[in-house]
Amino acid sequence: MAAIPVLAAAVVARRRQRRAKDAPAAQRRGRVVGVAASPPVMEPPTAAARVEAEAKPNKGYFPHRPTPLLDSLGDEGTHGLKAFSVEQLKEVAEEVRWQVLDAVSVTGGHLGAGLGVVELTVALHAVYDTPRDEIVWDVAHQCQPHKVLTGRRSDIYTLRQGGGLAGFAKRKESDYDAFGAGHSTTSISAAVGFETARNRLGKEGHSIAVIGDGAITGGMAWEAMNHAGGMRSKVLVILNDNGQVSLPTFYNKVTQPVGALSETLASTSVHDGRGMRMQDSLARLETSEGFQRGREFLKSASKS
Repeated sequence: MAAIPVLAAAVVARRRQRRAKDAPAAQRRGRVVGVAASPPVMEPPTAAARVEAEAKPNKGYFPHRPTPLLDSLGDEGTHGLKAFSVEQLKEVAEEVRWQVLDAVSVTGGHLGAGLGVVELTVALHAVYDTPRDEIVWDVAHQCQPHKVLTGRRSDIYTLRQGGGLAGFAKRKESDYDAFGAGHSTTSISAAVGFETARNRLGKEGHSIAVIGDGAITGGMAWEAMNHAGGMRSKVLVILNDNGQVSLPTFYNKVTQPVGALSETLASTSVHDGRGMRMQDSLARLETSEGFQRGREFLKSASKS
């Protein structure tokens, strides 16, 4: 019977040895001397890590200018814009324009598309409640100003660089990037989907599609507008016409935009009924309640 306590003591000792063997060395030393284990010593950064941190650009080649309003926003998102006056928002646009120019002077990549929507980007974020209200950019290479304003300014010099910001909208990168439109024509469909989902859930908000005059030539864009009109969706579609619709690259030796849509947009005038003004008038007629009632009446009559 005396062997039983001895055997039990041996089992307990064996278990303690196993636990001690599995524990880190610092913890074992702590148990032996009866004190808590020392915190791990932080190793100094390696030479490679220091070089990488120093190599990360934080300025470009444009003459420096103060950006007090952008600085006040920090990387906290766009909500601070709502407190600015119209004159301050104009100044924000100037600061964003400089920031985009300075960043792209380092990273390269698309520039004209982003510069063409600076004021539009500031206005959208000042008026709408982003990221609750989704802005879908198409083809999304115009989103550098959007990224500057939506908490990514501190990383803007890493655009299109390995491990840096994407050159297009990227959902994994920010909640403000509602949809990862690249190439192309998908923004209106996405915005209609967001709006439909919101309505079904009984939530408030808005969905905005910003589509370029090149992207609008795709069939999916027209199919989406047809769908949105049929559903009476309140989705907002902004046509960003920069005069480059269907412009082939220099590899084709063609330097002028081509196609009927290009001609229609180019002929738009505020003084006559040509171009998009005529298209707008037709669209208003076709979507009016009286026209739709007449259309349904004729469809019913043709079936009887």
